[in-house]
Amino acid sequence: MKQLKRWRYVLAFFYAALCSTTQASDDSFPAKLSRQERLQLEQTVCGAQHGLAVAEIDARSMEANGRANFADVKCRPHAQLAGQPMYYVALCGRDGNQWSCGEAELETIVPLAQRKLLVRPGTVDPLRGVTTLKKISSYGYFQGLSIDKALQSTCNMGMGNRPDLIEISCQRWSITVSFWCPQTKQDPTCPRVIYMAEH
Repeated sequence: MKQLKRWRYVLAFFYAALCSTTQASDDSFPAKLSRQERLQLEQTVCGAQHGLAVAEIDARSMEANGRANFADVKCRPHAQLAGQPMYYVALCGRDGNQWSCGEAELETIVPLAQRKLLVRPGTVDPLRGVTTLKKISSYGYFQGLSIDKALQSTCNMGMGNRPDLIEISCQRWSITVSFWCPQTKQDPTCPRVIYMAEH
């Protein structure tokens, strides 16, 4: 149990490092993995649980020409949703010579008007998640804030504390969407954004 907690702390550290490097100037560096490491990460994330092969592994180091400290592992697509591939991804971190990976998450692509958005539906039905994001991206603004600006890859989704709510987290933005819609002639919009904030 102590070992599991330790791995969680290690992964949390590397996840925080990854987020900070991808959102600010990228302070991490490309790193090489041995063939054995690649096979281990492929088996851990894609093979053992899902029976899939790896599509790509992006290994990064916190110092130039250093050993890989963490790696984003992406499995080959196993299905399609609305014409876009669905695949599993996971973040793995190294502690000494040991690699440990977080639970693989489902990821897909949502085509928006001008770009493509990477989305992890989480506890939301994937089709409902995709259609919700496409719909709210067309709304323009919520209380003067640009919804399009907030929808930046990668967006994580989850069901809210009521069955009609979906929570969306995209980089520095949090959005709550409700499917409880008292529609009027002035505002027939549903689902509707009921909360949005930058953090």
